[in-house]
Amino acid sequence: MKAVVGPDGRVSFEVEGDSEAELFKQIARVQEIFDHNKCGKCDSQHTKYVCRLDKDENDWLEVVCQECRAKVIFGRAKKGGIIYPKIRWDQLSEKQQEQRANEQAYAEKHYGYLPNNGWFNYNRES
Repeated sequence: MKAVVGPDGRVSFEVEGDSEAELFKQIARVQEIFDHNKCGKCDSQHTKYVCRLDKDENDWLEVVCQECRAKVIFGRAKKGGIIYPKIRWDQLSEKQQEQRANEQAYAEKHYGYLPNNGWFNYNRES
C-alpha cells in the first residue's frame, strides 16, 4: 500500500492485490480508515489526522475537525493490530461509554451506531 499526501492535506492511495477479492479488501480498508475527510458534527472539510501519546506512551489515533474540534477516534484490534474507527457503541471502552453516556440512547435506536458517524466533542466534565 502506498499513500500520497497533497499540499492541501488530502490523501490518495495506491493499493495492490493478486485478485479482485484482494483488491476489494484493500480498497475497503482504505475507505474505512481514511475516508474521514468531512467532520460528522459540522460538515467542515478541514480535518486533520492526529497521533498523540498518553502518559503511558500509548498512541491514540484520531481525526480532528479544525473548525469545531470534534473528533473520531480509532481502536486497534488485539489480534492483527488493524485499526478501525470507533463508530459503534460496543467499540467504546467502558470509560469512553461513561464519558459519552448521552449517546447511548441514540445508539440503541440506531442498531448500535453512534450519532454523527462517531464524531464527538470531548467534554472534560462528563
